Amino acid sequence: MPRAWAECHGREAPLPWVKRYGEVADVVSWLHLSQREALAGAVLMGVLTGEDPSVILSMPAAHHRADGYVGDVGTAIVAGRKPRRDRHQHMSLVLSQAPDWISIPNDPQSVSTRDELHTAFGLYVLLHELTSRSRELIASQLLLVRQAQGSPGRPQLSERFSADMVRPWAHAHELVADKKDAEGRAVPLRVTLGIIRLTHVELHQRPVAHSERTLATRYLARNRGNLAEYQKVVADALATEVAKAKTRGVMATFTEDDLRQAQEEPEEVAATYGVDVATLKRMIDGELDTVMNACADNTGGQHAPVGQPCRASFMQCLDCPCARALPRHLPIQVLVHDRIAERRAQLPALQWAQRFAAPHAQLADLLSRHSKTALDDARTAATEADQTLVTRFLDRELDLR
Repeated sequence: MPRAWAECHGREAPLPWVKRYGEVADVVSWLHLSQREALAGAVLMGVLTGEDPSVILSMPAAHHRADGYVGDVGTAIVAGRKPRRDRHQHMSLVLSQAPDWISIPNDPQSVSTRDELHTAFGLYVLLHELTSRSRELIASQLLLVRQAQGSPGRPQLSERFSADMVRPWAHAHELVADKKDAEGRAVPLRVTLGIIRLTHVELHQRPVAHSERTLATRYLARNRGNLAEYQKVVADALATEVAKAKTRGVMATFTEDDLRQAQEEPEEVAATYGVDVATLKRMIDGELDTVMNACADNTGGQHAPVGQPCRASFMQCLDCPCARALPRHLPIQVLVHDRIAERRAQLPALQWAQRFAAPHAQLADLLSRHSKTALDDARTAATEADQTLVTRFLDRELDLR
């Protein structure tokens, strides 16, 4: 291979034949990402994930393929880091091949199977491939590696980025805002990774690596219109789900007196609760327990064809005519109610309303039949096994998939 460099006044310079292929930076860009290209990748990653600028610019190349390289939906788990979180700074980023409603192209069939830039997973895989050799040359562990300004005519490689680099990147592309100024002239579009993050959470109305409170007070509060709209959506969802809960009624509940009467007059108690004597006995013995109640007829419910075993979530028992609550179920019911209430502070408001508002209202009505003393005693009586069961139940580990 012919020499490409020569000594000139004590410094190395490219030989004339090299210039036939373009400037040195142009030739190097055949093998390595230019700063502009790397920043384009960072901007697009911000659009697709809504992550903090520091997380994107320091994203590692090491990752775990949760799909095992064989799943229909590619998924990469990457270790992220937000230094200002102090001891909670480390987190896992899940980059999925499933696009959201915003990033789906008008014509999905036109997207190359190799360059799927409408998903975070597709972008990550592409950047990982494009920077592979660059990382090897400088022993970098980061995803983004770019050309850097080295000695004249001899670019170097660097893994260092600053969020401030995005602003001149946008200016170089002559990006303009949708609205023009008072005189009808185009207005340069202000682009930063911070603004991209804000736009992402406003569009999706859900937190990204922060709490629901931070979403409302730090992000949505900047635009009161978006915050008000989000609050209205949440309020409407709550009202709808609570209204559903009230129209469904409360499951039939045995009292201690009912259980005592069942020992002497089982036919009368069975008739009162719409079951036969054999079923009543099995319910009292605990043979028909689900999670929060006993099931009087597993093949005659409203969530499966008649004669077929019910496959619905045990949460659906709250409005099923086959459900019967016995006194021994009270500790579990109290635990589920309290855990659902706790998750209100852990989940996005809209997600909690859609998933838990109705069962929370149903359980509140169910528990209102008991005195405060009985509820306090039930909380005290809850065992470690009860706690474990409720955790698995709310994490949907007991659902049939």
